[in-house]
Amino acid sequence: MKTNLFAKSILGALLLTALYTLFNMILGQTSAIANLFWGILSNFLVALLLGYYIMSSSLSGIRLGISVFLIYFMIGHFNLLIEAYIFNVSSRQETAVELIRGFLISLTFAPLYVYIFRNKTAKQAVNFSKRSLISWIWRILVADILYLFLYIIAGFVLTLVYPQLLQFYEGKIPPFDILINTQLFIRGFIFIGIALLMLHTLNISAVKKGILIGITFAILGGIAPLIPPSDLMPSYVRLGHGFEVGISNFVYGVLLTLLLNLKSSTKADLQPGMAVRPAD
Repeated sequence: MKTNLFAKSILGALLLTALYTLFNMILGQTSAIANLFWGILSNFLVALLLGYYIMSSSLSGIRLGISVFLIYFMIGHFNLLIEAYIFNVSSRQETAVELIRGFLISLTFAPLYVYIFRNKTAKQAVNFSKRSLISWIWRILVADILYLFLYIIAGFVLTLVYPQLLQFYEGKIPPFDILINTQLFIRGFIFIGIALLMLHTLNISAVKKGILIGITFAILGGIAPLIPPSDLMPSYVRLGHGFEVGISNFVYGVLLTLLLNLKSSTKADLQPGMAVRPAD
């Protein structure tokens, strides 16, 4: 499995790199050849992560493609670009262009990558025990507030150990109400929604779910996009944010799994004549 995942992740990284190059040309953007290595490295991390999700998912076909698209676009593009916009790192026009590019790349990549991982092994459906509406409400509210808490703590710690960032963000920090509302009512709920999607579609143990969701938030939501050089953000800012977001998002993903996870059991989809893949 590991060899198969690694080989297909390399193919996925090359596919993603080709898609970025293609849509950059369509949108009239250029990228330096010297940055190609960093782009491939970033795309390999994305492909490796999404490849493991595909191999561990209870979904298949179109539903799996939609799930991969939502995870990649919402965490790897939308959530990041909203943050960049409110902090005046990118203009409204730049944000719109990046959103369009991210949407097109994710929409194209997801079904193609799922096809690369196609196999004849039956998936196992995941059945969850029921939870009351009140239980859902308080868990989601706590999860949302927890994200804001970790976000503030991570930012505070980063400015203490890496004060150079304050020079970059001088005059760019948004009003307090916009900052808080964006984290609580947009970014926090997106993280929660994607976590629920992964929890309901992963056919692996609860421990592995927590680790995978944490790594997903860390890599797609921070580390991978910060690897390639960017005109919008100098290297020392990207490095600082890489550690900050990588650690805080991973911790949040693990805690979110503990808070939202449901007891589950599995049963094979009805596909006569096909072997059932055992759960991890």
